[in-house]
Amino acid sequence: MFSIEFEIVIVIILSAITCSIPGAFLVMRKNYYAADTTNRSAMLGIAVALIFSSYLSSPLVIILGSFTAGLAMILIKKLKDFTSFRAKGLSIIISSAFLCFGILIASNFSFNNATNFDLSIIYLGETAFTYFNRLRVFGVDIGSYALYAISLVLIINIVIIMIFYKEFKIDGVDKSYAASIEMKESTIDYLLLIMTSLSVSVSFQTAGIFMTSAFILGPAATALFYTKRLSTLAFVSVFISSIACLAGFGIAWPNEVSISGTIVSFIGILFIVSVLFSPEEGLLKKHFDNLTTQKRLEEYIIMDILNSEIIDCREKHINEELSSSLKWKLMKVSYIMNKLKAENKIEIVQDKVQLTEEGKSILNKFLSAQHCFH
Repeated sequence: MFSIEFEIVIVIILSAITCSIPGAFLVMRKNYYAADTTNRSAMLGIAVALIFSSYLSSPLVIILGSFTAGLAMILIKKLKDFTSFRAKGLSIIISSAFLCFGILIASNFSFNNATNFDLSIIYLGETAFTYFNRLRVFGVDIGSYALYAISLVLIINIVIIMIFYKEFKIDGVDKSYAASIEMKESTIDYLLLIMTSLSVSVSFQTAGIFMTSAFILGPAATALFYTKRLSTLAFVSVFISSIACLAGFGIAWPNEVSISGTIVSFIGILFIVSVLFSPEEGLLKKHFDNLTTQKRLEEYIIMDILNSEIIDCREKHINEELSSSLKWKLMKVSYIMNKLKAENKIEIVQDKVQLTEEGKSILNKFLSAQHCFH
């Protein structure tokens, strides 16, 4: 069989991929609260399952966990239709109630093998111990139970996406078109509910609440900074989650620190890096774009003043006149004037500064665009 390290990291990566696939579709639909709701609500079903079986590896855990996660989402949907509460507020109330009831049951019932369960598993999972829950067929050890359970749910998710990909794409990209062809939104809701509930329940033992939430939303939210195309978003989400698992496990295992905590931290780091440095949506890129726009606007202001000749445009006085008129520093005005001259937008004719033909053309295009905008 495989080494313990290899099998653990494969289980973690499969868990991440299984969760990040429905996460990509939830993020594209901007249905962020659903991930956290199903994640926390599954705890009630898992706790009830542990009354009958003391092992998190029991199939009953997946069945009841998925059931209560789905039940919570259905309750939110129905209550939203009959009350004035928003879905987000209802999700907080209902999922918190399900989570608290689950923790209450888990902490107060004596299970068949109480040493097998610890409340810390709820939050962090038991990543390093999944290797020891073995699946045996006719007495032959064929690997860890989590490996096969997560693989099965992953296959189910992939099959659902392959069959209903067109509907997912239409609903996620163009809701108005989806409504025009009378495509039922509830169908997509229930499909995503099935995928998310199964993914959360099967990953609970491996990941716990924190890492499961991070797997569902973190990679997809990070991928959204790089692509808006649904298929690409799903693949990038899978790639990001796999990289985070490999890096987190590689750091945590030799240093004997929390594997779950390290992976979640790494997903958070990747998200923050994307927020700052994404080439299209990053804050730094937007900051520099704003600076560029501001500098370009300043150039247009000076060009418009020169074109209208409302000040003394003689070469020896022009910088002082512009500085006095605009209340700008003389150094700033001199820099802009030198830049305009270098770009052949202004010229000096008979000791008088004026726009070149190219400068006039650029200014007219800018002014026309502003009139159209307004």
